[in-house]
Amino acid sequence: MDQTWTDKIVIVTGGGGGMGQAAAKRFADAGAKTFIFGRTLESLQETAALSKNILPVVCDVADTTSVTTAIGEVMKHGIPFALIHTAGINTPDRFMAHADPARIASEESWRRVIEINVLGVANMIQAISKPMATNGGGRIVVVSSTAGHGYDSFAGVPYTASKWAVHGMLFTARMQLNAHGIIVSEYAPGEANTPLVAKRPVQPSPKHKEAMITCEDCADAMFFIASQPHSMSIVQLPAYQPFGGMPPQITLPWLDAFEIKQK
Repeated sequence: MDQTWTDKIVIVTGGGGGMGQAAAKRFADAGAKTFIFGRTLESLQETAALSKNILPVVCDVADTTSVTTAIGEVMKHGIPFALIHTAGINTPDRFMAHADPARIASEESWRRVIEINVLGVANMIQAISKPMATNGGGRIVVVSSTAGHGYDSFAGVPYTASKWAVHGMLFTARMQLNAHGIIVSEYAPGEANTPLVAKRPVQPSPKHKEAMITCEDCADAMFFIASQPHSMSIVQLPAYQPFGGMPPQITLPWLDAFEIKQK
């Protein structure tokens, strides 16, 4: 495990907050020149203020032209050694069927979730893999979710579909990129207290939030993964969460947030 990141270049997508912000600080504190990608400069400024090693670059990962331009800005400083891809969204409308029409996922929500959560991953990997390969290789760590390994009732149908797609993409692409010296890893956190939680149609209780994985926990996990010379697929869960789903018979601490009532 190599934890020497001085003079290495790292890109962190979704760097404007949440686990992306925490990851950027973790790599910057280890000495890496860390470029954070986000859709607006304003969203990145708070993160950039955390370290002189953090540099903001405007980028919409769902837009290939934006990705190409952003990678070009980074390449002026050298070839990135690592991509830490945390960018992802969810929406409040998460159902295929519901008594409340506002909770049924709209076409626009489906489109944006797939564009950012799935195509955003593909766009970033395709854009960064060629320069990485030319430079002898590198590390790619993509945040998926336990929603891509089972089912999580709170995650919703579009988000869950997107994370299953990412999980399949990474496992299929892993050996293809490994042949070029690029180590591809997947980080699948369970319930984490990130800005996505605010998008839930029913908010978790304070007690529930306190039990979740923190953004700093996520950053430590991604730093560990990226420091390994091997491809990894890591699932990280808070103590209360079973792997592969959340059966209704399990009551704490999230039952109320699912609107599931005991008999």
